[in-house]
Parts: sequence; C-alpha cells; structure tokens
Amino acid sequence: GASARGVRPPSGLRQTRRRAHADTPSAYVESSGPPLPVPAATPRDMSRTWTGTAAPSPTAPVHVLLLLLTLASTPLGTAFGEGEFKIPDAAVEADKNHWYKLGASGIDERLRHQVKVGRAKNVVLFLGDGMGIPTVTAARIYKGQRLSNRSGEESVLSWDIFPHLSLARTYGLDVQTSDSANTATAYLCGVKANYETLGVDSRIKSGQCHSDTSTHLPSIMQWAQDAGLWTGIVTTTRITHATPAASYAHAGYRKWQSSVPDGCAAKDIAYQLVHNTPGSQFKVILGGGRGMFLDKSMKDEEGQPGDRADGLNLIQSWKDSKKDSANASFVWTRQQLLAVKPERTGYLLGLFDKDHLPYVPERSDPDTTKPTLPEMTKVALDMLLRSPTGFVLLVEGGRIDHGHHVTRAGLAMEEALEFDRAVEDTVRRLGSEDSLIVVTADHSHTFTMGGYPKRGNNILGIAGYSDVDQLPFTSLAYGNGPNSRKERTNFTEDETTSMSYVQHAAFPAWLETHAGEDVAVYATGPWAHL
Repeated sequence: GASARGVRPPSGLRQTRRRAHADTPSAYVESSGPPLPVPAATPRDMSRTWTGTAAPSPTAPVHVLLLLLTLASTPLGTAFGEGEFKIPDAAVEADKNHWYKLGASGIDERLRHQVKVGRAKNVVLFLGDGMGIPTVTAARIYKGQRLSNRSGEESVLSWDIFPHLSLARTYGLDVQTSDSANTATAYLCGVKANYETLGVDSRIKSGQCHSDTSTHLPSIMQWAQDAGLWTGIVTTTRITHATPAASYAHAGYRKWQSSVPDGCAAKDIAYQLVHNTPGSQFKVILGGGRGMFLDKSMKDEEGQPGDRADGLNLIQSWKDSKKDSANASFVWTRQQLLAVKPERTGYLLGLFDKDHLPYVPERSDPDTTKPTLPEMTKVALDMLLRSPTGFVLLVEGGRIDHGHHVTRAGLAMEEALEFDRAVEDTVRRLGSEDSLIVVTADHSHTFTMGGYPKRGNNILGIAGYSDVDQLPFTSLAYGNGPNSRKERTNFTEDETTSMSYVQHAAFPAWLETHAGEDVAVYATGPWAHL
C-alpha cells in the first residue's frame, strides 16, 4: 500500500502498514491539500465517580501517528449522546418469568419453523466489509442508543431475526488473517486463494502477473448469467475495490485497478469490468471510483482528474458497448440516480465519486450528489426485479472496514447502521418465499468491546477506570492501530463519542489491521438452512 505523502512510518511498522492499507481508502494515505487543524477536545461530564487514590497526570503528548492521522482527516460531526441510556423495560426484565416466557417462545418458534426448499428466484448477498462479530454487537447497541435513545443491548439488527446462522473461517491459503481480496474470491468463487489476489487459483501469488486463463476462477455472477439470471453490484467503495472486483475480475494483485506493471499482459480491473464477462453484462453497477475509468488527462464531472495512464475513457467505452442494447444510462449524482426509470433503462452505471463514497457523517444534508447505500440498493432492486428469470445482486457496506482501519469506531458504527437499513429495506421488499438473502462479512478487525460498563452505558463512551493506573478506558478499543501510546493518559475530558475520536490501540500500527477470527453468516429464504 501507499504511505502518507511525504511521511515514512517508523521502520518497525512498515510490514503492518502494508497489510493495513490493503483495505484502506487512499484519502487517508495519500492526502492532498493543506493539513486540517487538529480538533480540540471538548469537556464533558461523564457522570462517573473517580475511583483512584490520586489525580492522574496531565495528558501526555499525542502520539505522532495519531497526529499524522488527524492532520490527514476531516473532523466529523459531534457526539450523538452523552452519559447513560435508560433500559426501556427494566421492570419487565426484573421479573424472572419474562425470561422463562422468552425462552419458551423461542423454542416454540424454532419448532414451528419449516425450511424452505423451493427455487430461489433471486439472491441478494450483503457483505459488511470488516463486520466481525464484535462490530455486530457494538452496532446493535449503537442502533438502540442512536435511533431510539435507549440502552441498546436489547436492540435488534435486521439480520438478527434471520432463522439460520452459521460461522465461516476466514483464513487464506497463505495467511492466517486475510485481506478482502482473497476472502472475496472465497465467498464469490467458492475457492480459497492467496493474499491480495482476486478471482484466481492457488498458482497465482500476490503481485504475480499472469495471462494464463486456466488460473481464472468463475464467480457466482458468471454462473448466474450462464443460467439466464440478471446480475448487479452495489458498493460504497470504488467498484474496482476488492469485494466487488472478485465478482468479475481476475488479478494477481488487488491494487491493479487502473493499471498493471510494465510488461504485464493482463488487463487492469476497471478494464475487465467494462470489456470482459461477467462484468460487461451486469445490468446495474453502482458505487464510487470514477478515477479508475478515466485517463489522467481527463476530468470527471466534478473536475477531478482520472488515474489511468493509457489514454482510455472507460466510461465512454461502456456507453459505446451498450449502443445496440436497450437504453443504457450513466449517472453520477444522487438526483440522477433517483430519477432513473427502470422500465426505460436496460443497463445502469452509476459512479458517484472519484474515489470511495464519503462516510455517512461526511455527507451534507441533504446531499444531492452522493446517494446512500439504501438508495443505491433500492434502485438496483428496481432494475433487477424486472427480470423474468430472477437475479443475483451483491451489496457491500465497504466503509465499515475503513472506519476500523483508522480506529474511528464512530464511523464504523454509522456505516454499519446504514448497512442495516439497506438489509432491512430489502427484506421488507422481497420477503423470503422466493428470495435468498445472505448477510455476512469477509473478515473481522482487532476491534474489541470490553470492561464492565453499566447497562446502557454509551457504547462510544468511557467504560470505567483501570485498577492499575486509575486512568479511564473506553468500551471500544483496538488491538493495534495509530493511537497507541507508550504512556497511558487521562482522557476523561475528551469527547469520545465524537465521530472524530480515534480509539486507543494496544500496540502501534500505521493503520489498524484485520483480525482472523470466524465471521457470522446469516441467511433467510429458500435453502438458507444450508
């Protein structure tokens, strides 16, 4: 991966940094323009009793990596809530019979449940990038606190009610902890692959150029098209990013999105999307990444230069390739997307940013140019539900992962909530009689939720104070990442619930890494029990 412009990380961090950057937005590692001011800490009343015997020392100097990260980032929003949230049914929960009835009801529901074995006409695969089990738990609590102003632990995410749940191991052929490329190859092509490779088998290692098509692995999108189904992809990242790319591309290195090394006969990922199957036959493509499709000498609709160096305008190539087909439309703003008439549109390409789409808190309100994940998913369904034979749709909440990489848990939580809304809307619309809906993640993060906070404690707040140094710690933290300090500090007055707050990490890494534990797989609809 690339390092921050003009800055080299400490030598001991370079390997960790490379892996962390594999799924990290370029905005955080190649920031341009003048540095932004460091957001000042805001005093806050944590409504906590100090348990130490002596006052802690003043805040120590901020770790240099935290400073670099802050300078490269935009301060986002304010705290969503302070203090503690009330338990909505405390009196009911205090009655032991409530829990007996709840358990009996759950057993009865399972006994009545009948698996569906009819044909799944439609398949929607929702992928929360980096949405490990700790993220799911924290997001569930955050949802209750953020949206309902209640304790949150009892809240329900849209996939929590799915009748079937399993676990998936995420290791790669050559790594214990994977990136999003080899995991995407596994769940979209059905074959485990090597680190940082896309849509190719074990013979291809990371960074290895290849032109041998016998190494190529067909994806579920190819199988769907062969069966006469319509296909589409939706993501909040670049559409050439690892997760969506594995559905249509074959590459020895995931970062070959707009170019390949000199002498390499293979085509870059964006080129493959436009010119090769199955990508060229996608009915709907919605996400970011306009820069991957335009030459550096060209500017996109927002005046941003492209990233290619071969003179190609692949957006125009896509339009040209659809001239003989039913009406094809290219859109680049939210307004244009919401104005699409599916009955008059045979193919739809929407690229809403030069790079990834902005984080949820970064968007203006209302935002006329950047659509939400639920909005993109709705339009994709509007398009694909016109298929007489059915469809396969991949929907990625890609920036959950990015929020974790910069250890800003608030961002990851906001992205997870938007992902939850997209799933909820889809389940409500499609039902489960002839539509198989799967929700999963490609990997986890070194993201932890700990301490012994009271029920209803702000999930982004302080969980308690150490019995060793009497200093505070937050409920959410990371095993590694940029905000690792040699000396613990007293951050009681920091606004930990702000979207700009960077959670603490146990040991330093240029950017936080993935974690290798199993991830959950939730399913509903025909054959979901498998």
